[in-house]
Amino acid sequence: NALFKKRAASPAIRVELESKVQADSDRSDIRVFEAPLSAEQYGDYEQGTGTAAQEKESRRLIDIAKSEGLFIPKRDWQKFGDRKRLPSGESIVYLNEQETVITKIRNPFAKAIIKSLHAQDAIYEHLIHNILFPSTHYSFIGISEDIDGVRIIVQQKYITDQYQTPTQRKIDNYLSSGLDLHVEDRYYYANDYIAVTDVSADGDNVLTDGESLYFIDPIIKFKK
Repeated sequence: NALFKKRAASPAIRVELESKVQADSDRSDIRVFEAPLSAEQYGDYEQGTGTAAQEKESRRLIDIAKSEGLFIPKRDWQKFGDRKRLPSGESIVYLNEQETVITKIRNPFAKAIIKSLHAQDAIYEHLIHNILFPSTHYSFIGISEDIDGVRIIVQQKYITDQYQTPTQRKIDNYLSSGLDLHVEDRYYYANDYIAVTDVSADGDNVLTDGESLYFIDPIIKFKK
């Protein structure tokens, strides 16, 4: 609930408000994957983050997706458009220019160590992004599989690369005044529950149209 506090308006940027109603709506798309989980599923962090835990969670998600008609085989990936040759250790990216939609075939465990991601949090990761950054909202499309395990398929509105990179001051202002995050160190903005990184003005992960900021694909670390 700490993520749903009202966000302060800023004179420098327009901060979009997000409601718990919208977040619950997003979650309804993936609620079928919660059925076998216990409310007391979590042991200590190390028990949930190893290779065995990731393999077990991959199989669980894939099996449910197949039984619920949410599985998309790898041979169908090409229907999402043209594959973009972008350097990414986390996703294979397709662009449908006609519909201005980006599809990301995401390996949820690619940066699990950086994210402190418990294996069973993988299905929820994009929802946290949606709460924090609604202007670059992800839609859940389905589950797929590659040689090394599960893939979570999400779509996002394409933010044109003709937009500019904002100044670091504007990024800092959005995260601090808009989202009430504090600077944890040089690269992380955090509260008690999450930390956001990979949002430097030196990269291309945050863009602006001169008014709004668009956080394309920041890394979100789970602290609890």
